[in-house]
Amino acid sequence: MPFIITSPCVGTQDRACVEACPVDCIHFEAGVDAMLFINPVDCIDCGACQPACPVSAIFPEAEVTAAEQKFININSLWFEDPAAARAQIGSDVAPAVTAEMVAAETAMADGDGDAAGDVELPYRQVAASDAPLPSVHRPGQSPVGVASLAVFALSFIAMVMFPGPSLIEPQGTGLKIGATIILLGPIATISALLFIISQWSALSVSAAAGSRNSSTWRSQGSAWRRSEESRRADLSGIVNTIAADRFAFPNDDNPNFRTYVNLPEPQMAVEIQGGVDKLLPDILVLDRPGGRPKMVAQVESRETLSREQAKYVWSQLQFDDAPLLLYVPAGLAAQAKDYARAAGIKNTRIRTWRRRPEGIRVREVR
Repeated sequence: MPFIITSPCVGTQDRACVEACPVDCIHFEAGVDAMLFINPVDCIDCGACQPACPVSAIFPEAEVTAAEQKFININSLWFEDPAAARAQIGSDVAPAVTAEMVAAETAMADGDGDAAGDVELPYRQVAASDAPLPSVHRPGQSPVGVASLAVFALSFIAMVMFPGPSLIEPQGTGLKIGATIILLGPIATISALLFIISQWSALSVSAAAGSRNSSTWRSQGSAWRRSEESRRADLSGIVNTIAADRFAFPNDDNPNFRTYVNLPEPQMAVEIQGGVDKLLPDILVLDRPGGRPKMVAQVESRETLSREQAKYVWSQLQFDDAPLLLYVPAGLAAQAKDYARAAGIKNTRIRTWRRRPEGIRVREVR
C-alpha cells in the first residue's frame, strides 16, 4: 500500500521527505510543480517519509480522508501525464521555488557547477525496470551444449572402437571406411557444430579474458606515471570536450534532455532502487521531468582502461534502455571490447577518441 502526498504540500514543497525516502520515489519538477508526488509503483510502504513531512501532508492510501481522495489519483497520474496531474491540482497555486533553486538549475543547465554554490540538488532515481543488468555474466553449459557434447563423445568412441564392416575403400589410399563411421560421422559433425554454437558466448568470454596480441607500442608501459592531479585534469578536459560536442542537450530535437558532466566536480548521480551507492558516470543525460537516464557515457584514458575498470565501474553503468557509451583512446577499441565482454557487459557501444590540433576527434566503432 503506497503513501500519498495530499493538499498541505501544495505551495510548500519542503523536501525533507525526499531525503528520508530510501528508494527515492518522491519527485517533482522545480519551478513547475506546486507539490511533490510519490510514485505508487516504486513506493515500498516503509513510512519513512511521513514523520519527515513538516506539514503532515503524507498518509498511507487507506488513511487518506474523503476530502483528499483525489490526490491518490494525482500522485500516480503525475508519473504518466504530468500536465494532467497539474491541471487537477489547479493553476491558481504558484510553484514553490526559491531563488537558490532557480540559480542552481540554471547553473546545471549551462554546465557551470560552481555557480550552484552549496545548493544540493536531488539525485535522480532509476526505476526498477531500468536497474543495471547483472554486473558479471558468466555463461555456463547449456542443456543443448551438454547433450550435443555427450552425443559427439559417444559417436566418436563408437567410430574408433567399432568401425564396423568396410563399405568404402577409396582407390589408391588404402583406407577402409566402416559402416559405423558412415552412419555416425554426420551425427558427430552435427553434434560438434551444435556444441560450438550453443557455447559461443562462453567461448567468447573465455577468449576475451586472455591477453590480446597487439602492437608493442600500444601495450608497452612507461617508466613514469603522471600525478593523479595531472591525470584528472587532462581527463576532465577530454570529458568536457566530448560532452560539448556529442551531448549538447537540451537542443531543438531533444528539448527535454539535460546533460550533466561529473568532472571535474560531481553534478548529478544516479541511485539504483534498493541500493545505497550513488553512480557517477562521466557524462549523464537525463530526461525531464522524469529524471531517467537516456544516455550514459564513460571516458577512459590509457591509464584508466583496465579490466578492473570494466568489472567495477562499467558493469554498474549499463542500463536496459540507456546503453553505456564507452570512449577509449584510438587503437584500444578491441581491447575495450575484450574487457567489456569478459566483465559480462552486453549493452555497450564503443567509440574512440584522438587528440587533433583542432580538438578531440571521435570515431564510432562498428
